[in-house]
Amino acid sequence: MRMPTMRTLAIVGALSLVMALPTTANAQENSANDDERHSIEDVKERAAEAIERRLATLDRLTEKASTSPHLTDEHETALLGDYRVASNGLEQLGDDIAQAQTAEELRSLVPLIAKDYRVYLVIVPKSAEVGASDRVRSAVERLSAVATTLHEAADRAEAAGFDVTETRRWLISAADEIAEANRTGVPVADLVIDLDAGDWEEPAKSTLEDGKRRLENARVDLRQAHGSLEKAREALRDAIDR
Repeated sequence: MRMPTMRTLAIVGALSLVMALPTTANAQENSANDDERHSIEDVKERAAEAIERRLATLDRLTEKASTSPHLTDEHETALLGDYRVASNGLEQLGDDIAQAQTAEELRSLVPLIAKDYRVYLVIVPKSAEVGASDRVRSAVERLSAVATTLHEAADRAEAAGFDVTETRRWLISAADEIAEANRTGVPVADLVIDLDAGDWEEPAKSTLEDGKRRLENARVDLRQAHGSLEKAREALRDAIDR
């Protein structure tokens, strides 16, 4: 029996290598396909989580708006409509993402979670500002009623012969501060309530920043007005007790 020559062994080895090439290529292709499938599923999972977070936020905003004692009926209706539209849109987008089969589809769909709804950049801050603005309106009405009561009491005391000069001085200060809060804070709700995702970045960003500044100033004015009314009450008490 003849032993295989070195040349024969080389030929056999080459043939073996050639025959193994398709198997290796298939294995690599299958591995790449598995990696792509895993990547797609990972993207879908993260997208679903992002949508769920936004839906939960919209649910909280809906509950808050529905139970707020300060929101006007008009503002409540507008906000609830915004939340409903955004929730429905996000749910449909979630279904579209879940049904996507390719990375290309996901690349076009996933960015819409933020771009088409702007839950955190527009809806949340504008909701906060609408609520704060309507609280300013309620405070203006409440403090104005207190000021009217004190004015009437001062009129009666003055008619009875008491010196109410100090009381009236504090009431004038309170009136100016209440008027300023009404001028700066109350209009904010109507300035921001129509903002939507398409308004980002401008005019939404600058409008919301302006609204925030106006509300901060209004809160300062309301605190000062409250203090002035307390001073007016004390001055009236002192005038009568003399």
